[in-house]
Amino acid sequence: MNDPQTGCSSPLSQMPDRLHAVGPGWHALLLRLHEQLLILEPGYRVDDLKEKFGTVRVYLASDSVSSRLDTQVLLAAAEAQSATTCEFCGTPGRRRGRGDKPGGWIKTVCDSCHTAWSRRTIMIIHGVVHRREPGLA
Repeated sequence: MNDPQTGCSSPLSQMPDRLHAVGPGWHALLLRLHEQLLILEPGYRVDDLKEKFGTVRVYLASDSVSSRLDTQVLLAAAEAQSATTCEFCGTPGRRRGRGDKPGGWIKTVCDSCHTAWSRRTIMIIHGVVHRREPGLA
């Protein structure tokens, strides 16, 4: 998409355009957040959307609604909900490391997905869960 003012390519701007940055288990909660943000500011823009320390992080453009208290409440609620929602499948989960070992990558996962993630048989690539058979390189 091109920026109408500069004519240059601009980053994708709203939540549905950025779902590929996180696993499908969080897509529904981010689409709900999108609907809520549209009520506050239909032209809001996302600067960044990512997983960090097992929760979703959404950063809005500074010229958007990001400084409004009601917006900050919505963003905090989405982050809190992501901490209890499996990023892989969307069922209830909790923040954990692979094999429940300290250190390393932390994801919010349910028990079933945690087992597969710990065995490295599932992973998220471009917002999609990919599975492979155990023992394959």
